[in-house]
Amino acid sequence: MAMSPSWWVLVVDDDAEVNSLIVEMLCDAGIAARGLTQGRAAIALLEGSCPPNFIIADMTMPDIGGMDLVGRAQEHGIKGLVITAADTRRLPPRSTARVPVMRKPFEVDELISLVERHRADAHAAEATPIACSA
Repeated sequence: MAMSPSWWVLVVDDDAEVNSLIVEMLCDAGIAARGLTQGRAAIALLEGSCPPNFIIADMTMPDIGGMDLVGRAQEHGIKGLVITAADTRRLPPRSTARVPVMRKPFEVDELISLVERHRADAHAAEATPIACSA
């Protein structure tokens, strides 16, 4: 199935090296991606005319946390994932029920697979059946 080139992922991590690495991994897998190191800039993109279709955000950033950022994305109909080096068992269950969390270091294949599933789901939802009449 051909994927729309307009479908893209926003990676938000204040660690520029980690951010670049995740963007590169996604691009190598054929997924359009862009990285930002500031949560406030990400919010502007979410509210802009060409928002991302999926967001990956680091849990702990100086200006806005990943949970809040992905929560705001969800308000715009954008699904997302939070990544963290913290022990996910110590997170409040209520927060992880709202937002999926992946622990760093993560398996590249696992991240790519998750993003691919969301991309495929989004394209399946956009597909409309053609009605045939006799």
